Amino acid sequence: MQSFNQKHHKKFKKLFKVKEKPRKWDKLYLEKTYKYIKYISWIPWLKMVWIWNSIAMNCSTKESDIDLLIVTDNNRLWLVRILVTLIFQVLWVRKNDKYHAGRFCLSFFTTIDWLNFKSWKIKNDIYLYFWILYFKPILDYDNTYKKFIKINSTWADFSEYKDMIKENKKYIKYKK
Repeated sequence: MQSFNQKHHKKFKKLFKVKEKPRKWDKLYLEKTYKYIKYISWIPWLKMVWIWNSIAMNCSTKESDIDLLIVTDNNRLWLVRILVTLIFQVLWVRKNDKYHAGRFCLSFFTTIDWLNFKSWKIKNDIYLYFWILYFKPILDYDNTYKKFIKINSTWADFSEYKDMIKENKKYIKYKK
């Protein structure tokens, strides 16, 4: 079972410039995410939308994009991906070659059956471990976030970071 203590966490935060509290751009991009997620929240096969990377770690800048990780029902990934991409394109908020900052990066989709990230980890993978802990769920249908933490707890011991997981749940705005 993989586990990293507070000493490792401190090292991770220093390496990736993680801040304790959201700053100006983190707050601005989080609010923008809440605003635009409502346009896709109706999609029936959507299970979860996380914000991740720099915004989730409170270290975004004016030049940052908004990274989303989207979870769908099985056998609906491509349909949801097409719908989300089309909607964000029509709303003119999707990242492209010319416009990057403050736009949505839709590069990470998975299905409900592929929530276990164990196959991605490398030996002593501090990045994947803390990356999971910093995910901020924005939309959580059918308790997908709880399922995600539970399934990844089979290979990673997150018990030392229960408060972080509890805090992340406060970001959920869309739930059913």
